[in-house]
Amino acid sequence: MMIQISRMAVTLAAIVFCTNAHAADWLVISKTTDIEPGQPLLLEIVRPEDADWPETLQLRLRDDAASEDIVLQQSGEVPDNNPHRRSYRALAGKHYSGVVTANLVDLPSNRFLLMAANGRSRHEEVETAVIYCEPCPPPEVHAPTIVLAKPGEQPALAAHEASYFLIGNTSDRDTDARFQISFKYRLFDPEGIFGRYSPLLSNLYFTYTQTSLWDMGEDSSPFRDTSYRPGLFYEWAGNGSRFMPDEWRIGLEHESNGRSDEDSRSVDIAYLKPAWHYDFADGKRLSFMPKIYHYLDKSDNRDIQRYRGYVDWIARYGREDGLVVEGLYRQGTADHVTGQIDLSYPISEKIFARTGSFVHLQLFSGYGETLLEYDRKRDSQIRLGISISR
Repeated sequence: MMIQISRMAVTLAAIVFCTNAHAADWLVISKTTDIEPGQPLLLEIVRPEDADWPETLQLRLRDDAASEDIVLQQSGEVPDNNPHRRSYRALAGKHYSGVVTANLVDLPSNRFLLMAANGRSRHEEVETAVIYCEPCPPPEVHAPTIVLAKPGEQPALAAHEASYFLIGNTSDRDTDARFQISFKYRLFDPEGIFGRYSPLLSNLYFTYTQTSLWDMGEDSSPFRDTSYRPGLFYEWAGNGSRFMPDEWRIGLEHESNGRSDEDSRSVDIAYLKPAWHYDFADGKRLSFMPKIYHYLDKSDNRDIQRYRGYVDWIARYGREDGLVVEGLYRQGTADHVTGQIDLSYPISEKIFARTGSFVHLQLFSGYGETLLEYDRKRDSQIRLGISISR
């Protein structure tokens, strides 16, 4: 059998056969590289040996701002007269931009990529490649359960944590402000020399986050404290099936307030951060991302675990073109509790994923709003301002 597909399709086929499919998973093979409302999406689906064909199959499509589940219609032909394979077609109902991920709904399957039609020139010439194969049996896929993240889905320089400037007023202090800048940078471009030599390197990131507390109501408006957090992490995609995470992240992070003598505070941690995502039909996403860490050095604050504990419980809900709510809960070993809730809403078109202009409301209660005050509890803080990433 001869199949002519573009080089983009060759890449997608490689992703299909190298992602998280197991021998017992459903395998989806896309014959289409672009996706556009009203244009048919052509697929072949291979079922596991011990599975039956359900009455209906649904495909979940998702980009940074939109998500939908579409019903697949069988085309009537059985590829190569193989009862384990069927051809399907579907129509997307929403407009997408950039890279679109797709996978079956309620069935363990591989995830593959499509490109929104408006993400490329309609007149772009596409080179073709020819793949020869004999009548294809159901492929035996022996990919690992954890696969590499797909470089190129976001810029090399992107948002890490939120970047914002917020102002508030509390009972124990006059007007104060909290501002933060945070970014991550992919150290090795997948198209660069090192990235092409070893694609594993393209999932290594440098991060930097700086958070400052500013007493605007005090004489001379001093900064209470500033926290500097450089770090490194390695990220890869999980299989996302059953209860396994959709993403994994492992990293190292140093945090310091840059002071000397008795006001010096610093801590070094190693952490693991799995992430689970659940997408709703209206485009909203619920994410659960606990950050589990171990202290490598805490000599400046030896009892910090009594106030911070060993896990940051983080959850996020909303859609990128609307309201997003993110919550953090932290409990120390001495039962000291800290909580933070951030609500943000876009007031401009997004520049790229998670970046634009947003009105931002933050509520903080507990310990350690600054590293210098890791063991002090302040009155609850409510601040309002602008963020440029979230």
